[in-house]
Amino acid sequence: MTAKNKALPGKNEILDNIMKYFSFSAIIILLLALSLTQENFLGEMNLKNLLRDTAPLMIMAAGMTMVLLFGSIDLSMGAVCSMSNVTYVHFMLAYGESFGSPMAAGAVALLVSLLFGLGSGLALGLIHVKLKVPSFIASLGFMSVWQSAALLVTQGPESLSKSLWPAVTWYKISIHVLGLPLVLAIVLILLVYVLTRFSAFGKAIFATGGNERAARIAGIHVDRTKILVFALNGVLAALAGVFLAAKLSSSAPTIGEPFTLKIVAACALGGTSLAGGKGSELGTILGVFTVAIIENGMNFIGVDAYWQNVVFGIFVLAAIALTADRRTRGQIIK
Repeated sequence: MTAKNKALPGKNEILDNIMKYFSFSAIIILLLALSLTQENFLGEMNLKNLLRDTAPLMIMAAGMTMVLLFGSIDLSMGAVCSMSNVTYVHFMLAYGESFGSPMAAGAVALLVSLLFGLGSGLALGLIHVKLKVPSFIASLGFMSVWQSAALLVTQGPESLSKSLWPAVTWYKISIHVLGLPLVLAIVLILLVYVLTRFSAFGKAIFATGGNERAARIAGIHVDRTKILVFALNGVLAALAGVFLAAKLSSSAPTIGEPFTLKIVAACALGGTSLAGGKGSELGTILGVFTVAIIENGMNFIGVDAYWQNVVFGIFVLAAIALTADRRTRGQIIK
């Protein structure tokens, strides 16, 4: 190889640089375009709604990033979110008054929802790891199970009574346009970033995603790492369901379904490879904001919901094409 060829960046390096700045550039371009064409897009009310409504997606994208980093995927997150959402509200309506305090009832309902998410994630991880069922297939099965279970709990929306509203008023706390939900979501995703970047657990995730066989030979507890990631992912999906319950002061058995595509879009736009071994929680934050601005902008100008899914699908395909690692042939989605 000549010195001239060495100086030239490789194709993969160019694609990496494109994805590194893609989401940031897209956010700037979208904000400029929408603010110039839509008079009140950058108004305080719209910005407050945009930033507050980003929190559930950011929480779920934090979990999905970890799953994608070791080359797997979890398609059941939206259904787990829905099940957690109806579980939280149903528990509050059934037992909230008996606690004497809405805050105490909310804390116990939160614990119940998170325990459900933990159990769901553990079950998915064990089936994937111990029974060798591909995560795509296993999570697809769990998606069907939890979608149906949510409808069995309640076939329609359930609203919290006024006496229980104090348990969810925290969701509306804000300073100007910056709301408490977004602050909590960013803190969570930064904690996950620290966990994946500066701990032995995080190094095991990246090693597994980069080369699972080599990770096993190196003595890394690959199976345990995968199960723990799926368990943590389930907890985060369940937490997002509680956030949505607090946002609406009600539940809906299908509330999490639209998030499945958005989660994958946010992670892919943030530079996380679906083949594993490459990505960052910080990039996911930018991907989440990109998805949120696209969705908010399309709602603002009145784009049909079905066409919005078409747009997100195109963004996912483009992002996957840019982040795909073509240096290794014969890769499979695990």
